[in-house]
Amino acid sequence: MASAFLSDLRRPWLWKGSGVGAALVLGFMALMLVAAALEPRPSMEGFDEPLVEAGLTLTLTAAAVVGSFAFTSDYRTGCFIRRVLLFQRSPAFLGRAASTSLAALISGAVVGLIFVLSGKLLDESWHVSLTVVPAFAGLAAMGSVWGFAAGSLIRNHLVSLFGVPLSLLLPEMLVGPDTTFFPVLAADWANQTAVNIPAWGSYLGAASWLLVVTALAFGVFLKRDLA
Repeated sequence: MASAFLSDLRRPWLWKGSGVGAALVLGFMALMLVAAALEPRPSMEGFDEPLVEAGLTLTLTAAAVVGSFAFTSDYRTGCFIRRVLLFQRSPAFLGRAASTSLAALISGAVVGLIFVLSGKLLDESWHVSLTVVPAFAGLAAMGSVWGFAAGSLIRNHLVSLFGVPLSLLLPEMLVGPDTTFFPVLAADWANQTAVNIPAWGSYLGAASWLLVVTALAFGVFLKRDLA
């Protein structure tokens, strides 16, 4: 697995995809920050929490989509099949999942750091601290693993573009905010972490979902025809 993982780290799309996802998130967050700064009030106080929540939601969704593309893009072109022939199925799958989550972790941390610094530059009353950085980083890593597992099951680039975000939105829309599905637990952990409040229950619940979904996707990948 180590050789497959190191080989994946040298893959240009890994970093380009994470960079594009981070840029999209930062673009939307910049629009929200500017809109908040232009509001007719003396400071941005009171906008902190909604902006953080919106930024975390965008980060989770973008990381999941990029994570799904980490599988579907290479599968569509046949590159992933060649990797399987070179490294075997298990190392190829696990190495790609690990490298994708690592890239998402780094890009999420960068997004969180830029978010904090941008708010400080716009308004001195900005109360968001560096505790949001691990929240953005961790949520991005979780989203990338979820998206990669979903993408390996879907195997279609276009369907993943719409199906993966829906898998994050539908549980809360259909069941409500008190559900114990992955996206709600992951968002709750990130929102609590952003204000330096431990949320181990939500973290363990989200991690359990990721383990189950990844194990399912891995098992299907081992048995399913690659053609």
